[in-house]
Amino acid sequence: MTASSKELVRGLFSGKPVSRPPFIPYIATAAAQYMQVPVRQMFSDPTTLANSLQSCQRLFKYDGIVLLFDNTLEAEACGCQLEWPEGQPPRVVSPVFKSEKELEALDASEIQNKGRIPLVLEAAKRLTQTAGSEVAMLGVVTGPITLSRHLMGEAFISAADVNSQTFQNLVDLTGRIALALARSFGELKLDGIILADREMASLKPAGYTMLQPVLKTLRNLLNYYDAPLIIHTDEIPTEGLEPFFQLEADGFSPENPISVISSSSLPAGSLLGGGIPASVLLGSAAAIEKATLDMLDSGVTSSLFITSQGEVPQATPASNIHQVMQVLTKAPSNK
Repeated sequence: MTASSKELVRGLFSGKPVSRPPFIPYIATAAAQYMQVPVRQMFSDPTTLANSLQSCQRLFKYDGIVLLFDNTLEAEACGCQLEWPEGQPPRVVSPVFKSEKELEALDASEIQNKGRIPLVLEAAKRLTQTAGSEVAMLGVVTGPITLSRHLMGEAFISAADVNSQTFQNLVDLTGRIALALARSFGELKLDGIILADREMASLKPAGYTMLQPVLKTLRNLLNYYDAPLIIHTDEIPTEGLEPFFQLEADGFSPENPISVISSSSLPAGSLLGGGIPASVLLGSAAAIEKATLDMLDSGVTSSLFITSQGEVPQATPASNIHQVMQVLTKAPSNK
């Protein structure tokens, strides 16, 4: 009997042999494009969000729904001003803090009840009820470095000195925010959490030490809910991969080529998100097939799930998402 998508993902996450790597693309605005709904409506209405993500998964048959790849959620809930370009995801245009005094005054309690976060949690609840028995559900939490950059804007550059108290205060604050949202996802019994932190890749390895206590607390909380913590970030300099892989997490999804990652020191048992580049997703079917087969030949398939390097571009042809699944389902079994 063929395993369901959820069984495939849960099997991989628990360290069991699986027949093939699951496909868990980071789809957000592309879902609005495929389902022909306005991006702002999808990002602001729980019914539209849940229906669009579920319909998109049904169309392509990938293995996990990721909810929601929008790194402005927590920033908006903290008071940042957003801009909504036509047909595009929102972006932060006005930070909250200009000084450390303002930072100390922020009330981050009950962050899960502020801004658009409640509608994302409501959509997650509906999806777990309607599709969660067959398809894996993964929540997205904005990581501490990206959120800190949103909250302080350009002032974050000077605060990012890892020896500064401001940097430590920011990490502590954004860590508490991440913890609150992760707990809300955990209570909904989601299958995993993506800590989306593109800015983390800009840290020097020495900065990782400051993150470890926050990440450890977050990981312990999620493991209590039987969900792994997976860190997604931008491409990391090759010399920084080894210290990155020592961070407190159950899995890693950097935007580095799989050939570079597979030759580095990924800890035994750690999950790995191998990302298909945006240029390939926008390219030919032959390029999609080659990239997917390269993943399967990478030598890390026992811990691998296939995803996208960052969010799936809106202009990605639907046939290319289908192509990834076709290659995976036709490939020889790993078992």
